[in-house]
Amino acid sequence: MTFNKQLVALYTTLSVVVLFSSSSLAEHEDIIWGVNSSPPFHIFDGKYEEQGFCDALVSSFQRQLPELSHKVRKLPSRRITMLMKKNKNLCFPCLIKGASYNSEFNYTETTHRYQPHGIITRADTAARIIGKYGQPVEFSSLVQDSTLRFAQPAERRYGRLQPLLEEHLIDSDNFSFINGDNAHINLLTMIVNERIDYTIDYEMIMTYYNETEFKNSGLVFLPIKEYEGVIIEGAVGCSNNEWGRKAVRHLNEVINELKADPDFQQSLDQWLGTSRPIFD
Repeated sequence: MTFNKQLVALYTTLSVVVLFSSSSLAEHEDIIWGVNSSPPFHIFDGKYEEQGFCDALVSSFQRQLPELSHKVRKLPSRRITMLMKKNKNLCFPCLIKGASYNSEFNYTETTHRYQPHGIITRADTAARIIGKYGQPVEFSSLVQDSTLRFAQPAERRYGRLQPLLEEHLIDSDNFSFINGDNAHINLLTMIVNERIDYTIDYEMIMTYYNETEFKNSGLVFLPIKEYEGVIIEGAVGCSNNEWGRKAVRHLNEVINELKADPDFQQSLDQWLGTSRPIFD
């Protein structure tokens, strides 16, 4: 064998070894967290960088499971769910447990609870809505009011309210999709500036907006009648493969420690409020 052929053979062997080693390392990451910019779930920049309550959840699990290897990947939410649905090794913190559109994922036990979506609007519009549609608001009637302009982030879906939106609002003249990483924040600014009249979101989104963007925004949160008695169960969702099932087993082993973690609870209090639903 000539010297050049020996070099080629050596290079090929080393390449195979490196490729195999890289694949093995990727396969043996115990927990791979897929996180996306979605304040106050995860906060990537600004005054409260890495202080979202889902940031706190990931940090708590890392403290409770130091014997495991943890990796955090920052990805758009659509990319995270797409990879998980292709059975790539990934866990998505702070999903709605057992949501129909992600029903194939493996879920941990409930990690936290919070109130469902409500209507966010200006104070004057809130008074008008309450006067016509009650308090809590009967959304099935409100959604048919063509005098009020509604907008939502392009990727957002609203569970049991979605069929009403699709029947009465989407494709109408008083409906808009808002795109971009900060769509939910930009939406609230549009409401403040009277460019639209209302949206649907969690009260925590308004709390974050008032804390970081516009302290005296004048925004109001109205509960929705169709959600009376509903409590959202948050959980970690992992891929539907053996890696995901093993990751969920590890996480479930320390769920009680997570719930007792003062840093995690403080973060929940900050963004979800002290009157949020708690465990018995």
